[in-house]
Formats: sequence, structure tokens, C-alpha cells
Amino acid sequence: MKYGILGGFIKLAFAKTAFAYLEEAIPGLDMVSYQKRVLKEYRAIVERTPGIGSMKDNMFVLTMYCGAFAIALYKEAEGRMDEETLKGLVHALAYCPLMVKAKQGKSAFTEKEIANRTRQAKWSREHIEEYPMNWFYYFKTVPGKEEYYITHKQCGICKLTKQEHCGEITKYLCMMDYYTFEMQGAVLDRTKTLGWGDDECNFHLMSRARAEELGFTPGPDAK
Repeated sequence: MKYGILGGFIKLAFAKTAFAYLEEAIPGLDMVSYQKRVLKEYRAIVERTPGIGSMKDNMFVLTMYCGAFAIALYKEAEGRMDEETLKGLVHALAYCPLMVKAKQGKSAFTEKEIANRTRQAKWSREHIEEYPMNWFYYFKTVPGKEEYYITHKQCGICKLTKQEHCGEITKYLCMMDYYTFEMQGAVLDRTKTLGWGDDECNFHLMSRARAEELGFTPGPDAK
């Protein structure tokens, strides 16, 4: 991938929030040195990662840049980021000001959103050989309802953490899905996740009203 404008945008979106959180969460961390190392490693990860197409064709392009930044934060902490700190970091990144501005109040169930996801899911399957680091997934709506299913058979973040030899953090990065969909007025039910070692990610998305209509309550096996 090229660092360029998108790489700089994600740095701008995440850096202040991430470093402020980690300065408090990891006492004694040399923040001046840490920040320099993170930004250097982030650029390196981006530049050594094969591209997955354009933003027009693939909404997951930004997700890959986000993943690269999170991985750099983890790697350069040099073993000082425990499970609870990592969970807190993912939550902080999800609700950083620019992410909230981009997601909050924008429905996940508009006609435009449905059309984009339908088109891009098909594109992902048709171009997986050209972009092997990409996601490979299916998208299915429930006619007449604010409800749909996304089934990921391959995940770009899983591939990226494997490339960077830190697969142990993948399941925590997956938690961001719950936060971003929540900001878009959606309820996510998911019991299988590639990042946990399952054979697929079985997203079931519902509007809050639809979830209430179905009597949905999160199960103990949510991932």
C-alpha cells in the first residue's frame, strides 16, 4: 500500500487519542521514544503490505490502514501491553473524535449503504486473486427489514496480523466492529470470528428497532 494521504489521515485520526490513552495505561513508558518508533513502524507496515484496491471499490482500504496503526502501537510497546490495555486501546481508537464524526448518526441501513455493500462484496470475490490480502465475503439482506448478514470467509486484518507476526491480537481488533456498528445504530450478533480461529465471521446486523422486534439479546458465545 502507499502511505500517502490515507496513511497520514489515519495517523492524524488515531495518534493523539492512542498516545494519550497509553501514556496513562502504561506508566513509565518513554512516550517521546515510543511515539517515534510507532510512527516509523506504522509507515513501514503500510509500505510493505500489498494493496487491496481503491477506496471506491473497497471500503476496507481504510480498515487496513487502521489495522497497521494498531499493530504498530502493539509491537512497539515491546510486551508491555496486556490484554486489558489492548482492549482499552481498541475501544479508545474506535471512539476517537474523527471516528465518531465519521460514523455516529449515520445509519448502517440506508439504500446507499446496502447498495455499496452488495457491490463491494461481489467485487471482493471477483478480485481476490488480484488482491490476495483483501477480505472475501458475502452480503445478504433481509427484504423489507433493517437487517442483513455479512459472512467473511477471508479477513484482511487476519492476514495483516499474520504478516506482522502478531496474530494473538487479532481477536481484540475484531472488537472494533461492535463499536463502529453501534455508532451507526446497528446491533451486531456474531458467534464465529476468523480472528478467534473459526472458519468464518458470521455477522448478523439489525437496527435497534429490528433487534427489539426479534427479541434479540446477546448470547454468551458472542465474539
